[in-house]
Amino acid sequence: MKKYLIFLGIISMTGCKKYLDVNTDPNTATVTKANYVLTNALNVTAANQVGGLHSLGSTWAGFWGHSTSFTGGGQEKTYVFTSSDFNFFDGLYDNLSDYQYVIDHAAADGYTHLIGPSKVMQCLVYQRLVDLYGNVPYSDALQGTTKTFPKYDDAKTIYESLITKLTEAINDIKTATWPSNDPSDLVFKGNKTNWVRLANTLKMRILIRQSNMPGRDSYITGAINAILAEGTGFLTDNVYSTPGYSKSSGKLNPFYGNYGYDQNDAQSGNFAYRKMNAVIINWLKNSTDPFRLQRIATPKTGGNINLSTDYTGVPMGSPTGFLEAVCSSIGPEQIVKGDASRGSIIMTAAESYLLLAEAAQRYAIGGLGSAQTNYNNGVTWAFRLAAATQSGTATATNAQADAAAASYLTGGTLYADWSMATTNADKLRTIQIQKWVSLCNIDGMEGWSEYRRTNSSTSTGCCPTSPHTVAIPASSPEPVRLYYPLREESVNGDNVPQNISVFTSRIFWDIN
Repeated sequence: MKKYLIFLGIISMTGCKKYLDVNTDPNTATVTKANYVLTNALNVTAANQVGGLHSLGSTWAGFWGHSTSFTGGGQEKTYVFTSSDFNFFDGLYDNLSDYQYVIDHAAADGYTHLIGPSKVMQCLVYQRLVDLYGNVPYSDALQGTTKTFPKYDDAKTIYESLITKLTEAINDIKTATWPSNDPSDLVFKGNKTNWVRLANTLKMRILIRQSNMPGRDSYITGAINAILAEGTGFLTDNVYSTPGYSKSSGKLNPFYGNYGYDQNDAQSGNFAYRKMNAVIINWLKNSTDPFRLQRIATPKTGGNINLSTDYTGVPMGSPTGFLEAVCSSIGPEQIVKGDASRGSIIMTAAESYLLLAEAAQRYAIGGLGSAQTNYNNGVTWAFRLAAATQSGTATATNAQADAAAASYLTGGTLYADWSMATTNADKLRTIQIQKWVSLCNIDGMEGWSEYRRTNSSTSTGCCPTSPHTVAIPASSPEPVRLYYPLREESVNGDNVPQNISVFTSRIFWDIN
């Protein structure tokens, strides 16, 4: 049964069945309004994004390592894990069920305008599921007791269906009557134009994820032209969930609470344990990017913030030599002691512009703008995000961030300065590396998906150097997906795909 607790616009829900209706309990029925369920669902999506999904993805994408002052993390460090590890499947389906409740009940409850946003968010969650597991329940899912043992749909078919569903969501959003300031909408407060822009940007993420696949150019360009014909455009600002976080128990910003401090300013174990990875730290140093280095990371204990030598990243899987005090922690881009009330990031303007940059470079579609202009805008927004200009503890103004970005973009460094990329391959890799940097501390799972998409036998793609763990030989394969959870195999075993290898059963878009 779901339990609801409302505080400052946040609704906390616990304990549900992944494929069942949010309010279906065989013993006790609980009824609530669709607007409350949406509020909770948005809050849960934001929390899920920076939970275990984020820490695992950050580790395998070259963002985070582990201080050798602590033990643990063996499954991440060695790539040895089972179907009992890393179960994000159930939590994501719980979240999907909540959005489905809104879709099914919003009209009757007098909140028809919330149907479109719920569909957009379902597409975001389904995209994550596909990127983690490949084939998953889709057409039979979220139907309560009607389909207790849902079949698994083809991953590529789901991706294509998500584009269609996002188009439906856009139509729902545009035709609904919206209140001027809806408190149940934690993301855009009833701004339907921004909801459409998020839907279009999510479409672009789904399309570009498939861009290395042979035979997909026609489909992708057709879908992009349809987005342009719709006309609302793409995200031009960061997207946050803002339920009213505060520095009190149960109300902390989830990133801050997971990886920073508690309500009493006591450091969490994760802040000491999860350290910055050598791959991201070395890139920021080598590309002469002190602005983001000083904000994505911290110097060693007692170190000088202005000395790059005082920043040390941990090679993933290192058994010794990287004690907690000598390694770089997560920086003020996300964590400043005492600042627990920032909004939680759903998607960034940097990612939006860099998606447009890659689409423009690959397909030269008029209406997308130039690849270089979109690229420069994406990097500039990444600098703004690093400065935490949305918070009360910003380390720089937008003007200062823009000036630092402008200097970086003309500094003569390959994969930073656009003019240094003379081939199409170099231009694409420039965009991909900068997208990877922009996802650090923001969305680790997207970072890992980008690494899988762009990595090949001849290049580490979006990663400047390989993030492969040093705990096992470099020739050992890296994971390309997760196992279906053991519980799913137990209750829906007739439908769960069999003979899955986490090293060879690639997600359909991963053709490397």
